This record gives sequence, structure tokens and C-alpha cells, in this order.
Amino acid sequence: MSENRPKVSGSLVATIIESAPDRVRRRLDRSPDEAMKWDWQFQGDTWQVDTGGETVYLAAGEIRTLEEVRCTCLLSPNCFHVMACLTVLETQTVEPTAAEPPTVHVEEEGPDDQPPTDALSDKQRQTAQALEQSVARVLQVGVSNAGVTIQAGLQRSVHQCRAVGLHRAASLGIRVISGVTQFRARSPLADPPQLIADLTDLLETAHQLTHHPNPEPFWLGTARREQFPVRPKRLHGLLAEPVVSRSGHAGAIAWFLGEDGNFYSGSDVRPGEIQLARDAYRGGIEIGPLIQPGRQLARGLYVGSQMTASTDGRLGRGKKVKLVQQGDSSWQTEIVQQRFAQPLSDQWHVIYRHAATPEEARPAGWNLTFVQGALLGASGPELLLRLADTTTLRLGIANDDEALEFRGNLTMLSHAPGLRVQVIGRTLLEEPTRLVPLAISSWEDPSVAANELESLPQLELPESFSGRVMLGFDKLLRKHIRHAQAKPVVFPPVQPSAMDDPLSPLARRALSAALAGIAAPRQANVHSIAQETAQLQQYGFATAAGLLHTLTLGPSADTAQAAETFLAVQLYLRGCRYELARARASFA
Repeated sequence: MSENRPKVSGSLVATIIESAPDRVRRRLDRSPDEAMKWDWQFQGDTWQVDTGGETVYLAAGEIRTLEEVRCTCLLSPNCFHVMACLTVLETQTVEPTAAEPPTVHVEEEGPDDQPPTDALSDKQRQTAQALEQSVARVLQVGVSNAGVTIQAGLQRSVHQCRAVGLHRAASLGIRVISGVTQFRARSPLADPPQLIADLTDLLETAHQLTHHPNPEPFWLGTARREQFPVRPKRLHGLLAEPVVSRSGHAGAIAWFLGEDGNFYSGSDVRPGEIQLARDAYRGGIEIGPLIQPGRQLARGLYVGSQMTASTDGRLGRGKKVKLVQQGDSSWQTEIVQQRFAQPLSDQWHVIYRHAATPEEARPAGWNLTFVQGALLGASGPELLLRLADTTTLRLGIANDDEALEFRGNLTMLSHAPGLRVQVIGRTLLEEPTRLVPLAISSWEDPSVAANELESLPQLELPESFSGRVMLGFDKLLRKHIRHAQAKPVVFPPVQPSAMDDPLSPLARRALSAALAGIAAPRQANVHSIAQETAQLQQYGFATAAGLLHTLTLGPSADTAQAAETFLAVQLYLRGCRYELARARASFA
């Protein structure tokens, strides 16, 4: 779908679907992607869609009213042609499309001193309850069978969430609607695991808003990013990473470590293709009075006053902010080296503690991980890094797009076994021994004698790199690695653990329930379910066995109860998998 095609209001889609004749809705259910096959042409300020017999006219930009849509057929606008066109368009998202959304500046309170919010209004709670029921109906029939009527109900609930200020629910709802549409249209962009995760997040949010007497503010979300006064003293530029979001935005983000111990960031993210990431890295990112390229911000040392930041660490651009550069930053400063000196197990402990909260409530840089060790070589598409405590981490490719340098740089580093490096990357919650590296620098390993060090590979970087490589943007060349080998060192690919996922029976039945309907697991062979329940009991997962029993043998007619069971299963699986991953990593 071209990014220039119009977006459509979810409320309008719901209105048209609900007012269309049943036979038209059934036809669309049979061919949800029919409009993708039609000829779309942009002429003047209007899109014209040739269906092969009729022509649909759509206003450019965002379609909000019936007056902006018409068809040459007699049933317009309640016709198949209009419905088919609107349901393949992107629903207007809740997220702002600018690099930075509008901000609200709070002069007195800091991020940890936010005033308590009032309890939900009756209207908000009723809206959350209606959303919960809409999601439950999707689960009742399954994503595969969620036709346009059920989608219309979800569209209307999501639109109402936005209207009453339930911004987190509205944002998640848009993602779920998009995921359902892609899945039912068999789009190559369909991602069933991510769709299940989004459904879980949406249902959890609706459940918290409906049943909790005074939910935390992050469950409501916000349309504006509040900025609070911060006093980081100095900002040490750490790295820059590309950003490519599922909502069609791209750009770059520069990360800083403040002398107050917190992470901060500045970014330029806009609607568009991945090339925008390189543009932001080479062009300009605005922080306060400064506009500097991302590559400069990530390597600079800054001192500021009257600074502000949001709760997720994004630095403000207010006119009162004063910020000046004091030369280049260095990873060798004490505040950064203290991060590298922290045991990996301690860093994992903090990361998994934050993983238990919604993403919006996690602090900036919550999963950034600092490690140092020796490169061993390549293993499949990954690099192996041996830490001082003999732990071996797999360094994976953050983004394999050809416009970025991740793959090329990791390939070049596979020619340098024995290279001592410091790495800043992101820990993957379900695979903590697999790190996604974002930047590297040389490391003076105190355990290596000086004469031995001379024969080992070493980084010899241009002065403009300031001693570090931004793996997504900077291109490593052979001349940048002294004593690099002619051929890469390659180890056999790391095989998955021989131990099967002990929770796979429950996860498989839950996936079946979400995609085919809550009654799908109940159609399984009773003997098979009994075996799977006994297997979970044998492995010591009594709670999982009980959830499997309820999911497969509980009452299916009660839509609300079925949805609660699904949510309980998904939250249990998520928590157990994180704990199992951390436990296995600790003993690896």
C-alpha cells in the first residue's frame, strides 16, 4: 500500500460496514483484499479506483466523512466497492507523525514526582468495558473468522477510546485492527506472533481500565508527551541507532548517559522509508537550541541548564533550554566504564525487573547492556563474544536492511578473532545470551600481556569516529582492523537447546484459540489434551496444567470468561518464558 494513499477514520469505516446490507458484508468477508487488485490512480486532489466496472473516488489525506467518498454504483456509499477500498486503507493512527509530539511542560515536578491522576470517569470506564467486550468477540470467533462486522465493532470501540482520552488503548487497538486486516488478507506483512502479543496488550489494558479502581497513569496513556525538569549536569554521548517502526516511521536516535545516572535521548523520526534514518544521522537532530547531526550528538559531551525530558528520557526542545557542547565524549570516562564493570548477571536482573511492567512505564534505556570481551568469530549470521567470566554471547543483526551497515560490519568483525572490544547493545528478553549490538569500541584487556596484544587484531578507527563504531551507520573497512585475517573465522551454527519448550502445549493451544476461535482447542482429541496436561504436571507447571484444562474444557459460550482465560494464559506464558530464559542464561 502506497504511503501516499489516504488514511481513513476508524469511526467512518465502522459506520459504513454497519449500514451495509448483509450480502455486501458477506462478500467482503470472502474477499477482504479485493481492492488491492484494483487500479489506484491519483489525479489532482482525489484518488480514483477503477474496480473493472465502477469507479470509487476518495479524498486525499485523511477521510473522515461520507462526503469524501463516493462510487459510481447505485448502492454508494453502502456498496461493496467503497467498503473494499476503505478496509484496505490504513486507519488513522493515534500516534503523532512528527518527529516529536506536542509537549506539556511541568515546571515543578520531576519524573518521579508526578501529581496523582484522578480516577477514571464513568464514561472512560464504560468505554474500556466496551473495548474489552469487542476484543472478547474477536477472540470468540478467532482472528481468521473476524469478519467486517466484528472488525467494525472493534473500530468503533477504538475510536471511542481515543475520543475519551484512553490513548494507550486506542494506539494498541489501531495495531490490532491493522494486524487482523493483514492476517485475513494473507498479506506478506502479517505477523501472527506479534498480533497475538498486541491482542494480549490490548486486552490487558482494557481489563486494567475496567476492573482496577484506580489504574496507574500509564494504562491510560497520553496524547502529549509531558516534559519535566531534569538536571543531568553533563550528557555523555554514547551511540546512535537507526529507528524503523511498524507504523511506517524511520529516523535515528542519539543516546546519552547523564551524570545523574539516567539515560537520555534525542531523535528525529518521521513518516517514511528507512533512508530517513541515514538522513537523521548525517543531517540534524534538534535538542533545545542545538541542531546537530546524529553522528555528532552521539559522540559529543554537553553541558546544559533548564533542561527538560519526558519520562522515557526524550530531551525537550523548549526555548528556555540552554545546551552547549564541551568537546567529544569518551567511553573511557569513569561514569561509562562503571557501566561496563557491572556484572552481566546484575544487568540482567535490572532488565527483567523492568520487563514486568508495560513498555510505557519502563525507564529510558532499560535494556541497554554494557559488555566487554574477545571476539571469537562467526556462527551463522551471528558473532561470538567471550566475556572475561567465560560467558559466551551471540551478537545478532539488529536490522538486516541493505540501507544499514549491521550485517556488513558484523561480517567484517568475523575476520578479527581475538579482537578485544566493548559493546553496547540490547538484551533480548527471551534470549538473554543473544545481544543485539549497537556500537563497539576497543578494549584494553588487563589480562593480556603487552607483547601478546601486539599480535592480536586491533581497531584503528578514523579520528572522526571518536573511538567507537555505530554499527548501523558507520562502515567498517579492512583498513580499520589491524591484523585482520583474510578469511572469516566461522564456527558451526549454534544449535537450539535440546530441551524443548516445556510450555509449548499451552502456547500451541492458546495460539489456536486466538487464530481459530476460543472453541478451537476444545475440538482437539480429549486423549491428546490429557497427555499434554499430564506432561505439564510432570515438568512441575501445575498452574500451566490448570490453565490448559480451563482453556480446552471450560465453558466456551461465556465470551467474557473465555477472554479472561486467554489473557491469563498469555500473561502466564510471558512471565514464565522470561524467568526460564533468565534462569537458563544464568547456568549457561
